[in-house]
Amino acid sequence: MNSRIFGFLVVLALISIIPVANAQISIGEKAAQESVEVVINSEGNVHVKHVVFSSGLPKDLELIYGTASNISVTNEQNEKLLFTTNQDNRVVLIQPSNEKSIVEYDLEYALVQTNNVWTWNFKYLETTSFFFTEEFNTIFVNGRPVNLDEKKGIACHGCQLILEYSINEPRIFENVTWEVKNS
Repeated sequence: MNSRIFGFLVVLALISIIPVANAQISIGEKAAQESVEVVINSEGNVHVKHVVFSSGLPKDLELIYGTASNISVTNEQNEKLLFTTNQDNRVVLIQPSNEKSIVEYDLEYALVQTNNVWTWNFKYLETTSFFFTEEFNTIFVNGRPVNLDEKKGIACHGCQLILEYSINEPRIFENVTWEVKNS
């Protein structure tokens, strides 16, 4: 009788300890992020930088969806910190630190090019800043044009968007006569 009660308590303890969210077992709590920066260049390369607040406990940082490579975790003095990732590099476990942790990685195959138009169906539920290199003049966010002019990028809060752009598109200019005036 006592072994049955003990077994029941062990099973109950295991169920209450193992989180069910996202169907993954996590070790740390969700990391609190100060900022998320995504840098996109004209070749379609994506580099991501997360700045995570300091914590005395291990924290789980979910990476932006895609194939993450060249993952590094440093502190504010650019000193390397210990970290672990899950099997598919979707989550980084950041060790406790008295300083902010900076997680950087390259994101491969995030952008898809079709007929000279790069497209990214992006979803990451944190405030995210997108920065673009000088070749970018206009991007499209959810089908609406955004003229960058001298701006370096855009910000997205609780971000879910379809980002599209094209580089080096030919421009065709024509003179038009309207009411005897040339434009």
